[in-house]
Amino acid sequence: MDTSKFYEFDLGVSARINEIISDTKEMAPNWMQYGIFEKVKSDSMIYRTKGVTGFGDLEKFAEGATISYDETYPQYATEYPMQQFGKGVTISQLLMETRPSELEQKLDEVRQLRIKANRTIQKNAWQILIDAFVTTDSNSNLPTARLDDAVSLISASHPSRVSGVAVRSNVIVSAGVTNPTLGETALFDAQVKIKEMLDGRGLPTEYEGGYLLVVAPKLEKTAVEITKSTKRSGTANNDLNYFEGTCDVVVAPIGAVNGGSDTAWFVMAKDAPVKPFKYAYLIDPKIEKDTDFDTKTIKITVDAAYAFGYSCWEYVVGSTGLLS
Repeated sequence: MDTSKFYEFDLGVSARINEIISDTKEMAPNWMQYGIFEKVKSDSMIYRTKGVTGFGDLEKFAEGATISYDETYPQYATEYPMQQFGKGVTISQLLMETRPSELEQKLDEVRQLRIKANRTIQKNAWQILIDAFVTTDSNSNLPTARLDDAVSLISASHPSRVSGVAVRSNVIVSAGVTNPTLGETALFDAQVKIKEMLDGRGLPTEYEGGYLLVVAPKLEKTAVEITKSTKRSGTANNDLNYFEGTCDVVVAPIGAVNGGSDTAWFVMAKDAPVKPFKYAYLIDPKIEKDTDFDTKTIKITVDAAYAFGYSCWEYVVGSTGLLS
């Protein structure tokens, strides 16, 4: 009795799968490069963060006088519950023996599994902005972990836990218009809002770094014209473009086709001392295989366990673009 066939199948297909695993192991979603996500490893099923206010400014004191003492105050917390995501395919021994051309297609499906894992993570990351103006998840498969301050990421009424500090806003207002459409003046006002943003203690954060302008694909042309033109966009004068070199454009899957908005736009501090968003993971995406001798198949799966959300909003401002 010939017993080598399944062994040969297992050995040959496994070698091809190992090549695919090796080729795709360095894949990373593009949002990792923008510097607005902090990647943290969780060691439990729920990763928790709890912020505190900073100190007040130093106070002068005279010779022989007592120095002023201060303390930080607790801020709002975020819980990131780890959730598992995955998918798999099977390759049978009969497939190799009877339909070798389909075997190549199946092996390509393994590669597509890894690519789909990347795209799923990318969609989950940007879901934070799709749901930035609401307090609930519009897609239950792509949840967002939020601060427990009971308001949306972009809100005109962010509460403070420090007595005497009023609510704060990260909604873009320009020329007296709330939620303006994307334009040169509105973008400048959005940057100023980040520069003058108040922290939980009611003190300006005094941000001094660069910016990211995040838009849906339908706003890409407008965003690039405003920020990348050598001279000012849409004008006949000779002024230099203020935004060139200071504001980068990120085109993200946050448009209507993904359940978001084609008019909304966001500005973020790309050099913020606290990154706006978090990717907390228990299991980074991985591709694995196993041989099922009883059914004469090889099973390949991609899985991960992670959560996306935010523990800080002070370095993100946004507009629905609806002039409301």
